[in-house]
Amino acid sequence: RPVLKDQIARVLEQESPISKNLLCKRVLSAWGISRLGTRISAHFDQIFAEMELRESGDAANRFFWKQDHDPQAYLGWRASSEDAQKRDAEDLPPEEIANVIKQILSHQISLPVADLGREAARLFGFSRTGANVETAMQKGIARAVQLGIAKEENGRMVLVG
Repeated sequence: RPVLKDQIARVLEQESPISKNLLCKRVLSAWGISRLGTRISAHFDQIFAEMELRESGDAANRFFWKQDHDPQAYLGWRASSEDAQKRDAEDLPPEEIANVIKQILSHQISLPVADLGREAARLFGFSRTGANVETAMQKGIARAVQLGIAKEENGRMVLVG
């Protein structure tokens, strides 16, 4: 358990915020395990609870943050050019996508919702927007609205403030 906790802490230090799924995959790969089964997932849940990690999202999509990252005040985002470090759309926290939305709208002033989603996806390195990518971008746009970054006016997203 202490070794796993240390590995989790190291992954968080490098990749926070990170989805539960990706965090578990990163730790498991160090042990030569490629698949996250239900028993292993339950074991990780116990360890996460013991570590009292900062998290956001819901039961289906949990994201973990290192202690000095506040999901409500987080301003960063990251996209990797390396395929090994590239994250799937469902591994992108809505807070990061919201920050990309803010960046895009600060340059474009306003965009139709669909175009904004495609542009955000492109910045994260997705050349095509399938269902998973589109869903993740919509969650990010919704989070941007919740955080007061953007609002919808006549089918277009506009930067607030």
